[in-house]
Amino acid sequence: MSNKKIFNDGEADAFFDRYKKGQDLKPLKFLRDWLVPFKKNINKMLEIGCGNGFSLDYLSNEIKAKAFGIEPSKNAVNFVKKKFPSIKINNGFSDKLKLDDSYFDYVHLGFFLYLVDRKYYFRSISEADRTLKFGGFLSIIDFDTPLQYSQRYSHKDGVFSHKMDNSRIFISSGFYTLVNKQSISLSSLNFNTNIDERVSIQLLYKEPKIFKV
Repeated sequence: MSNKKIFNDGEADAFFDRYKKGQDLKPLKFLRDWLVPFKKNINKMLEIGCGNGFSLDYLSNEIKAKAFGIEPSKNAVNFVKKKFPSIKINNGFSDKLKLDDSYFDYVHLGFFLYLVDRKYYFRSISEADRTLKFGGFLSIIDFDTPLQYSQRYSHKDGVFSHKMDNSRIFISSGFYTLVNKQSISLSSLNFNTNIDERVSIQLLYKEPKIFKV
């Protein structure tokens, strides 16, 4: 059974229930500091995997952008609609976004790529890219390991975590440039020598369409 089906059948709501009371926003302050100099160019932002909405609310307020969210948990969607009524949130998965092409100035991938099935991974990457304007920004918070590997997910039998440096696929396309990167861990804002605990915050810039002959 796929991660997607397990999450669709209830684990997405269980995940939300584990973290609905709040969120540590300290790691997002790196993104805030990196994005604020460009905020006049960011009118609409999307967070894919926005969970309880706290990170989306924080970032959108800091850069004065209209906030949009995609989240697989229906309970989370209902929670966000009540808690943060200014956020336009819809239920869905990252591999099939019902959103227009090149609609957002900024797309944030909010710590969910490690749970995307490998067969849906490239679709999810493509969908994030499709919805982001040329000349826009993309950020990733996720596990960050030098080599890709998978391991069992601790909260639910049958689910696997897939860990890697997710920025590489964007950068290797030639369309994206790394703006900033901060290595942290699950438990602190510092680098961790334990590879299973390594996390990073990365900000990428999607280069404008420039054609030279």
